[in-house]
Amino acid sequence: MKAYVHPDGDHMDFLWNVDCSVGKGGQNNNAADVSYIQWYYALAGANPATPPERRAVYGAVKITGKCDGTANDPLVKAITLHQQTLKHPTVDGKISVAKGGGKIGTTAFFVLRLGARFAKMYPRQWPRLDLIPGCPGPVLAASKAAIPNPPPIS
Repeated sequence: MKAYVHPDGDHMDFLWNVDCSVGKGGQNNNAADVSYIQWYYALAGANPATPPERRAVYGAVKITGKCDGTANDPLVKAITLHQQTLKHPTVDGKISVAKGGGKIGTTAFFVLRLGARFAKMYPRQWPRLDLIPGCPGPVLAASKAAIPNPPPIS
């Protein structure tokens, strides 16, 4: 995981990006990247604002830091369903690394769209993932490493 600063009109948004692709046919070799995406779906699966038909699929995702990259992996199922329901231009069950201006045509890379939704779920903590209760260890380490001289947490 790494920080991604995205220009948005007259201001900049801080989002999180992955170092490697996660999901169907993805590299899936970075525990922080895989855990971040799994964590998002685990939280979204428990969030009452998530439509019920998605909650069941998202709720099957466990935070293990591993994804086998096949269509049967619960994370791949969650990503695919989410891409379909958001009418993302690429429905492939994979989270790709955001590059360049952060868009595929006129649509943001999916990892950035997840970050924006994550920010809405936890507006007071965002982008400090390490301050969100239950932050998985690899994500916590990546979040802290991205913050220059973080203040002590009391």
